[in-house]
Amino acid sequence: MIGRGRLGRNRDIALTTLIDLLVQVIFVFTLILISADAIDSGDPKERGWITPDAWKTLISIFDIDPRHVRDAGAQVTFIKDKYDRVKDDLVACDAKSAACDKQAGRGPGNSPCRNQAGVEMVVAEAAIDERGRITVAPGRDAPELVARQPLSVNAIGTPLTAAEFGALFRPWRQHGLAHQPPCAFKAELKYDPRAPAGSYEPARRAIASYFTLSTPPRRF
Repeated sequence: MIGRGRLGRNRDIALTTLIDLLVQVIFVFTLILISADAIDSGDPKERGWITPDAWKTLISIFDIDPRHVRDAGAQVTFIKDKYDRVKDDLVACDAKSAACDKQAGRGPGNSPCRNQAGVEMVVAEAAIDERGRITVAPGRDAPELVARQPLSVNAIGTPLTAAEFGALFRPWRQHGLAHQPPCAFKAELKYDPRAPAGSYEPARRAIASYFTLSTPPRRF
């Protein structure tokens, strides 16, 4: 339990750092584009893109001492170098996050797929009945995924065998693998406790081979 708690805390720290770095990268990239255009445009009166106060704020963010790095071109070079290091840190953090998920046994070995806000996407609510059949209802993020990768009409709301489930939901699995880096969408799972192990386990494995389980399976 202690090891699992430490792993969860490490994963949370990695994810928090990842989101923080992503916000910084977007902000810094925007400022770099603005500042580079302002410097190349010649006369400061013709720039119109950035004020002296905004430039002071930018170089302050990157700990540039204007007393030692006075030339604006050198300051831009310094900023770009630091921006590249931030990107490298972001990639390393993402790799650590994926490693945490893999160590925790989350899904088929890939990090969770996320939406544009950086939130893990829960796309399915799966239920295993007493005969081991799988019925899937849309998860909270299913509409966004369906818009990009539609499924057969039989995929949702129809009791399926493990083999049928695999055939019908393979497009979502492949869609996640096509991301860079590859990822797995999340699903919630509940089951009928009357299902014998010989029926329940193949169904559970079929779901877990395609999706990351957002929580441990729950009984009806």
